[in-house]
Amino acid sequence: MSDLTVSVQNGVCHLVISRPAKRNTIDAATCLSWVKVLAQAQKDEAVRCVIISGEETVFCAGADLQESLHRDEKIQQAYDALIESMIAFDKPILAAVQGPAVGLGVAILCFCDMVYCGEKSLFSVPFTALGLTPEFGLTFSLCEKAGFKKAMEKLLLSEPISAFEALQMGIVTSVFKDEDVLKETLARAARLTVLPPGSLRATKALMRKHQGIAIREALNAEHDALTQRLQSDEVKEACRAFEEGRKPDFSVSSH
Repeated sequence: MSDLTVSVQNGVCHLVISRPAKRNTIDAATCLSWVKVLAQAQKDEAVRCVIISGEETVFCAGADLQESLHRDEKIQQAYDALIESMIAFDKPILAAVQGPAVGLGVAILCFCDMVYCGEKSLFSVPFTALGLTPEFGLTFSLCEKAGFKKAMEKLLLSEPISAFEALQMGIVTSVFKDEDVLKETLARAARLTVLPPGSLRATKALMRKHQGIAIREALNAEHDALTQRLQSDEVKEACRAFEEGRKPDFSVSSH
């Protein structure tokens, strides 16, 4: 699992996204490795919770753009499997965010139960800027957390979200000094390891029960919309611009 670094210590499974040369973007292979890690953590009674973080100074710059824009059914199934594994995991999941979280990176945080970030962290959901529509359940998750108006603003404008704005929007639980984020997250994970595991899982199940139904409905609707967008001239222009290292030109409207 070269794209993920996984360690288990004192009841905590720590999953680190380890693709720094790719800004910790996630491709289909990483998705499938991630699913295996969570499946193992689910079965391992010694694991009481999971922490997710990114290697170096980036949490996750989203889905691998080139692969995502040219995805086939197999690639789509890998992304779907990642999201389903996050929804189904019944032990607490914590995230320690240092640096940017983009697109899929933000969606992953929405499936975490506690999210702690540094003061310099930035969040972004730039789907419309790429000619796409939101996916990974974000049309539900962001509305649920931030409210309709704020979620709509961020999804339509594709504007970055600061750490403290993310706190106000409910994307993160608390903001710490950048150098303290992982330490603070580990401290909360340590607290979870000494609490009754059955009680933790039952409480999470109650809290997440109705979310799972709504997120799956959102995922289905998002898939239909995204399938159409991937064939659009706007996405083709976004691909060309990405490959040519320039800003895309959407001056000619294309539906």
